[in-house]
Formats: sequence, C-alpha cells, structure tokens
Amino acid sequence: MWLDEERPVLKRELLLDKPFVNASGTLGFAPEPRLAPALRGLGAFITNPISRAPRVPAANRAVIPFLGGFLLHSGYPNPGITRVISHFRQRWAAAPLPVIVHLLVETPADIAEMLPKLEGLENILAVELGLPPDCHPDLLAALFEAGYGELPLVPCVSPEQVPVLLGVLTGLGPAAVHLVEPRGALPGGDGEIIPGRLYGPAIFPVMLRAARVLVTAGLRVIANGGVTARWQVDALLETGVLAVGLGSALWGIDQGMRLLSAEP
Repeated sequence: MWLDEERPVLKRELLLDKPFVNASGTLGFAPEPRLAPALRGLGAFITNPISRAPRVPAANRAVIPFLGGFLLHSGYPNPGITRVISHFRQRWAAAPLPVIVHLLVETPADIAEMLPKLEGLENILAVELGLPPDCHPDLLAALFEAGYGELPLVPCVSPEQVPVLLGVLTGLGPAAVHLVEPRGALPGGDGEIIPGRLYGPAIFPVMLRAARVLVTAGLRVIANGGVTARWQVDALLETGVLAVGLGSALWGIDQGMRLLSAEP
C-alpha cells in the first residue's frame, strides 16, 4: 500500500523567486562569498549530497569524456550529516538565498535519523532525497512516511526511474520532483566498466522528454538537463518546469553567468 488513506497528504509549497538552482554536487556544502555573482541568479542553493555516516571517495572514481558530455563517478564523499551540520549550519543561516539540503537515503531509517537534525535550522527551504538506483514504489512511499515532518521533501529521480516511480509520485504529492542526470557506464582507462552520472548537452533530449512526462502528470518539477545554452533553458521553462538545475555549466563560471543573467 503506497498511501495511508487515513493520513492526509501534506503538500507544502516550494517557492523560488528565480527559475534556477544549482545541481547538487556543483557548488559545495554551503554558499561561498566568491560565488556571489552566480548565487544572485539562483532561487535556492542545493548542497552537495550528504549521507547518514561519512563516505570516502570511490576507489575507482573517474571523469570519462564521451562525445557530447562526460561520465562522473565519485562515490559522493562527505563527512556525514552530523559533521556537515556542525560545520555549515551558521553559513546556511547567513546565506543570501534559501538552502535545500540534499540527503542520500537508502532506507527509511536513514531519513528518520537525518531529518530531525535539520528541522529547526534557519534558512532551510526543503530537503532533497537522493534515491538509490533500484528504488521501487514501496520504498519511496516508506521514505516519505519516515520523512513526514516540518520540511518539504523533494525526491530526485533520473529519467530511467520515471516510468517506475511516476504512479507513486503523483499519489504522494511531493513539494516538487527534481529530475536529475541519467546513470550510465563507460570503460575506464584500464578497461574496467565505470558506472556514474552522465553530464553535458548530449543528455538534453532525454531530460526534456522526461520533464514533459512529469509535468503532464501534474507534478512540480525542477529539471537538470545538460543545459549549456539559453534555448535549452527556454525549452524546459516552456514545458512548465518550476526551475532549471544547472550542473556542469556552473563549473565554467562564464558560461553559467551567461545563462543566469539572460532575460527569460
């Protein structure tokens, strides 16, 4: 059973004053002064992925280019939720824009332990849920049940997860859904097959199609998309997404600033 029919679905608004966010993993755990020009163009700052316990970089971490983009495999290294909050909570509170905290969750116990640590902190707009690749509808429903509280939940789904999770997403009515880059695999230098996320303009057609599916289903959508040009931003916004997530474009700050400063 995906939903408890006796428990009302709590829909919290996710309000953004600008139609851009950074993709998780692009700008660090908290806004930095040196990023001020880019931050002024964002409606919210999304943190790097944060796990329940510390994580070290993957042993086979890699950046592998392909025609039209690159594959990134990092293992999501981070010091764990307790140390992240201790180190960054004051910077979150003082940030010039609201903060969305991205949590890596695999089980309901993960979110049940991490979410209460964030409730009550200043300037936290919402919590993103980084889902496991094999997340199924019952697990997603259980994660939402465990995460029921003060902060809006924004599940992150990749295009290949949309057909599997669409039904339960529409039933849960999240504050928004963040459409994130697809997963793929490429051979590394020694021939080992490396899994990871795909970035770059080559993924845009896949992301645009998945965004249309989610929006048509009545969901509020933040969509990453390998965006490198203003016409891609316009195409996503015309599809009806709430905001566009900028990933690799922000690593080339000049390109990112051109996208953020252009008139819609």
